[in-house]
Amino acid sequence: MISLNDIEGPLGVRISGCDLSRSVDDADFRVIHEAFLGRHVVSLAGQRLTPEQLIDFSRRLGPLEPHILAQHHLAGYPEIIVLSNIVENGQPLGLADAGTYWHSDISYKARPSRTTVLYALEVPAEGGDTLFANLEAAYQGLSAPMKDRLDGLQAIHNYAYRHDRLACETGIRSPLTAAQLAETPAVTHPIVRTHPETGRKALYINPGFTMGIEGLAEPEGKSLMQELFDHCLKPEYCYRYHWEQGDVVFWDNASVMHSATTQTLDPGKRRLIWRTIVSGEEPV
Repeated sequence: MISLNDIEGPLGVRISGCDLSRSVDDADFRVIHEAFLGRHVVSLAGQRLTPEQLIDFSRRLGPLEPHILAQHHLAGYPEIIVLSNIVENGQPLGLADAGTYWHSDISYKARPSRTTVLYALEVPAEGGDTLFANLEAAYQGLSAPMKDRLDGLQAIHNYAYRHDRLACETGIRSPLTAAQLAETPAVTHPIVRTHPETGRKALYINPGFTMGIEGLAEPEGKSLMQELFDHCLKPEYCYRYHWEQGDVVFWDNASVMHSATTQTLDPGKRRLIWRTIVSGEEPV
């Protein structure tokens, strides 16, 4: 029988007694889904999964899509992208600097990710934590005048905005190819997003991929975005998740943004995580 324990803080729930290597029955999956909608970040500990088993569970959450950086896909499994700082025979096993900034996954596409699933095969005892911010709570914490100001505003999201800057700054990534740029043109989404299942509102804006606000001059747009970012990252809305080997963690991209902390991880501490991306709906 599965059991749930809310993580102390503004979001998150730990679920035990659920073996994802076996098919999760409908009753248990409903419990997991309700926890996902209510607490936004779900952690299932002690998993031992093959690529096929991770993909099977991820598909219970929705259709999967491959990440644009195909060079980091797990061999034979385009649904899985490898996140890792490990280098073997001079070649990196995966993307070492994935998500080392606040963002919401795939917000740079017309139909962003519904949820992201991470499976920790190897993680250090210390370091490499993931940070989460509850954007639903952050919206509720806005003043009435600010809510009125944001009503109807659209933010501009673009993948190259962050990716190519990281490529220049760190040298870890290669610049996007012409085909990758063509696949990820700038898109607009409402700054205040209504959740497709719960109907609750959340801020939908992030430092990683949001490059401006439609209809506002750049200085005004940048100023407003920074004010919102500072608000979202107040301690009362944020939580730090510490990984353990075997953890499967997934979260609601319509309600939270997140950031990896691997930029400060000792290179000698090995980290290997598989990631799947569950497709979502066009934000409204």
